[in-house]
Amino acid sequence: MQVMSKKGDPSNKRARETDDIDVVVDDNNPPLTIPHIQERIRQLLARLPSKDETAALTITDIPAMENWCRTVRAILRNYNLTLNFVAIANYQWEPDRPGHTGQSLGALRNQISLSTAQANIVSSHIGKVLTPTLDRQLVKKRIVPLENGEREEVYVYENVVNDPEMLQLNREQLCEEAMYKRQLMISTMEQMCLCMEDYQKAEAGAIGGDGQRFSMAY
Repeated sequence: MQVMSKKGDPSNKRARETDDIDVVVDDNNPPLTIPHIQERIRQLLARLPSKDETAALTITDIPAMENWCRTVRAILRNYNLTLNFVAIANYQWEPDRPGHTGQSLGALRNQISLSTAQANIVSSHIGKVLTPTLDRQLVKKRIVPLENGEREEVYVYENVVNDPEMLQLNREQLCEEAMYKRQLMISTMEQMCLCMEDYQKAEAGAIGGDGQRFSMAY
């Protein structure tokens, strides 16, 4: 009878990472390992609006401001989605995890929570600019004569901003704080990559230098 370990079990769906495998990570190919998650975050960082473009935002150019907001919103959505792959990439049954790696994983989880909260600060403000509260108001009423001599009333409604002054305030605040918010995104995403690097080093040291992790690529 041949006994095979989990590591050698061909039916095991998890495959070890190898440096010589060239894996593409992009919009159509999600990351499935910690290094690939880092790569994806750096890709998103490169998409952020430039410093000059951010500094040029003004309340007098609403289209440019809204375009900046849409770009940043898409990046942050992708960033938060990417962070969800961390739990998949480093999964290991908890009783089998050495104590030191469990502590490192806890630190990584805490950093993810902090990073998500920081990203949500920017997302929340952008949401107030792009999707203000609307009210449905009657803007026109028409009387249409019918062939039988009767009349039919036709009502035209439009969605209008509930609080124009608040929207104006949110736009002004965004222009004033755009440089800070851009730097907050850069710092939190770079810090996340650094935390993942530290996590991999801690795991490699805890298991005797074997830094290879499992991937959940099925």
